Amino acid sequence: MSEFTNIPISIVDDDAAVRDSLSLLLSIAGFSVSTYESGAGFLASLKDCATNVLIVDMHMPGLSGVELAEQLRSRGCTIPVILISGNLDTATRDQGARAGISRFLKKPFSGTRLIETIREISN
Repeated sequence: MSEFTNIPISIVDDDAAVRDSLSLLLSIAGFSVSTYESGAGFLASLKDCATNVLIVDMHMPGLSGVELAEQLRSRGCTIPVILISGNLDTATRDQGARAGISRFLKKPFSGTRLIETIREISN
């Protein structure tokens, strides 16, 4: 049995292909995965900050990944957030750090790197 069995991971990305591939990768690794196509959809379904790790894309219609992290913080949720983006410049990193984002991964990244990052922040 995987060491990750029943660890809830939420993925928020407006790109269905990214959501599906990350979900498949993490499910095979033993995580319990939920996916959302928007930050608003994730927030609407969130009860008691009930996820261990949130993986969120930076650039999405509606709430950006950083804005979603800010919303969580304003609700008192301390969910570790991994921000993924193809463009992680200094300004984005600084804004994300102020919003409480735990880690940043630049696309493309390996599945191994993602799982290592989840392991680091979920302990």
